[in-house]
Amino acid sequence: MIQSGNEMLDIILNGKLSAAADAGINVEIVRMQAPEKLPLSDAELCSLLVNIMDNAVAAASAAGVEQPYIRLDAHLKSGFFVFSCKNSAAREWMQGKKEQETGPTHGLGLKIIRQISERYGDLMETERGTDDYKVMLAIPLDQPSK
Repeated sequence: MIQSGNEMLDIILNGKLSAAADAGINVEIVRMQAPEKLPLSDAELCSLLVNIMDNAVAAASAAGVEQPYIRLDAHLKSGFFVFSCKNSAAREWMQGKKEQETGPTHGLGLKIIRQISERYGDLMETERGTDDYKVMLAIPLDQPSK
């Protein structure tokens, strides 16, 4: 049970991580620290986390993944809320997602994540490894809460 200090973040992540565990995905929490209020609106936070977690669960449970896992890290650093999600993924799944992003109805999750990130300083990175995928975000905390 996640208790980060932010009720909305906790509700979203606890629901998604429960679904991940039910799917046989090993879940690891490195750190889980967040301010009570983030500058994002609840709708933005929900869209951001639901899309990140849905992508992570889909990738980790895809065919060809031998050891499915999701590793989350959320913490405060130098005036930023830093969130990262790393998950196992099969190369074939990642390649298929990359090709789908060019279609009109595919790749919307990452597009939504990027749009929200752009509103808050555009501090987002993604990394594709041989058998993993990682999304990292930093949200400046010096903005007024929505």
